[in-house]
Amino acid sequence: MEMHLLSERLSRSVSEGFFRPLARPSAPVYIDCADKLEQSADESGQLSHGDALVLIREVLSEHPNVQLAEDEGAQITDLRQRAGTLFSRLTEARWVTERRVSLDEHWVLISPELRPLLRLLRELAATDDAAELKDFAATLRSICKTLLAEGALDPARLSPEEMRQTVKELSDRVGRAIDQLHAVEKLIMGFEERQRISPSAESTLRVFYTEFYEGEHMVCYDVLQQGGLGARLNLARAVVQEALGDSTARERLATGLEEHRQGKIDSTEAYALAERMLGLLERSLGSISARAQIIDGRIADFARLSAERYRYQTELRGRRPEQVKTYMMAANAAHSGLKFSDLASRPGMTLRVPGTEITFGRDALSRPRKARLPVDLALSGMPGEADAELAQDQIRQRNLYAITPQRAARLIEDLLPEKGASVSTADFRLRTEDDLFDLLAVLAFERAHGTGDRRGKGLQWRIRQARSGDAGLEPESLPRDVQSGHRIERFSIERTA
Repeated sequence: MEMHLLSERLSRSVSEGFFRPLARPSAPVYIDCADKLEQSADESGQLSHGDALVLIREVLSEHPNVQLAEDEGAQITDLRQRAGTLFSRLTEARWVTERRVSLDEHWVLISPELRPLLRLLRELAATDDAAELKDFAATLRSICKTLLAEGALDPARLSPEEMRQTVKELSDRVGRAIDQLHAVEKLIMGFEERQRISPSAESTLRVFYTEFYEGEHMVCYDVLQQGGLGARLNLARAVVQEALGDSTARERLATGLEEHRQGKIDSTEAYALAERMLGLLERSLGSISARAQIIDGRIADFARLSAERYRYQTELRGRRPEQVKTYMMAANAAHSGLKFSDLASRPGMTLRVPGTEITFGRDALSRPRKARLPVDLALSGMPGEADAELAQDQIRQRNLYAITPQRAARLIEDLLPEKGASVSTADFRLRTEDDLFDLLAVLAFERAHGTGDRRGKGLQWRIRQARSGDAGLEPESLPRDVQSGHRIERFSIERTA
């Protein structure tokens, strides 16, 4: 069974560390080394070992600030030794291989796996070359000419191998045309980025009216809009649709694929592959017009962006903001690294506020004002001295029976003077009602941290119940102790801090 996952097929074709040089910080050095080695190789794809090291040294000298790792010769100062170390990394990645004929004849070969990678990298670098887009019209015309010719995909006229070659060659040309359309889209995005940072209205108009509409990338757009190629592409797509619906054409293509693979796939797999190839070709032809519509939308977006940018530069942005911006930039350059408090003695930066604070995030938002309700502080209802004395007596009584952290700290300090000590209610006796209030305070403020004692230090304690399991279901079985005339459930107190 043929592998369908791209990763599985790729693992059979390249070594495990083949893509590792591209993931390193020194990837530009590896790319330029591979490019120069491949261009300097002879007709057989090889060059001498000495010439290869010379080319690597030249690339290293062209990248003086490159960040090399330790295994790439970062600690080596000699350029020759560093080039040798980098050559070893190229060999480990299987980008190049060595071929030693004799002691005096040592060759370096460009690996077959490296050539497709270099071709891809060069194509990515050439997408900004607008001159390459001039072939777009010729590519579309050749596709239409091939498919609209009499018997283009007729199984009665084509042999299995001819059918396979025709479909494959058409797929390659359609893919090339789609890549050129993607290049147009990338160029338009580049113009959008330039327009967003245009410094003046004059530059905005120049980019919009001159550079954009006179660029070579407009060739692809004009080809689809003029010359009737759009209608011809629809007719060509109809030819592929007809072949896709013809079982004889699919069988003829499947036979060609099976013969070309030389028995590596059976007839069922070949038939399925033939359907996929024809379906992909049909969808790709239809996607050319769809991608052209996307390009139309991007051109319209660029026109709107240019108009808004020009309006902003001419109407909304006056001279005063420019002056303020220039002044602040000059002040920033002159007083870089200083604090606001250091600017009092600096000329031109006299602050008019006593204190300066910069806020950001939610702190920079305006806080709503909360109006406080008025409080009546008058002592009403106490006209005589007797009433005042009664009120004071009530306050003393409330303070006497109040449950406070100070009560708890007093009892803990008396019962447990040292950290780690523990005591149970069965081990001590409280006799007065005031002592019982102290015990209630210990229970109430068990989880209060930093409770102050008489020496001003923090106290912490833990309460442990004596009950276990389901003892609470039988209250009469719970152990009890008598404290200050009251029966309470037994528990223990442990001082933790």
